[in-house]
Amino acid sequence: MINSRSLSELHPVCKEKAEKFLSLAKDNGIDLLVTSTYRDNESQAALFAQGRTKPGMIVTNARPGQSWHNWRCAFDVVPIRNGKPVWNTTGPDGDLWRKVGELGESVGLEWAGRWTGKLREFAHFQYTGGLTLAELQSGKVPA
Repeated sequence: MINSRSLSELHPVCKEKAEKFLSLAKDNGIDLLVTSTYRDNESQAALFAQGRTKPGMIVTNARPGQSWHNWRCAFDVVPIRNGKPVWNTTGPDGDLWRKVGELGESVGLEWAGRWTGKLREFAHFQYTGGLTLAELQSGKVPA
């Protein structure tokens, strides 16, 4: 079961955008920890089971093969403040997350914190290269 935290596991364009994003965040006084990059289908299945058939909260609606992580085009981060992760996304912490999201978007990433009508994932960023998930699944590769 693979749930990597290494940027080297990402598609080259996604990796480049992730590096720019992390650098930009640092330049803005925000320390980010990468918590997930590439996930294999087994790891995705375990996350999908969480809150459904396994204990815990639901953290994803993506089944194996339906996550951009499975295609090396997504990664998750969490801001670190005083050595501790900031998972709260409301109040003053919400302002921090909005800034993080804006920084990711500024380098060409899609931020799941803006999603509506589905599970918002503040920690999640992805590079689609203009492709849909169905196109990825059919063998197309982002440029």
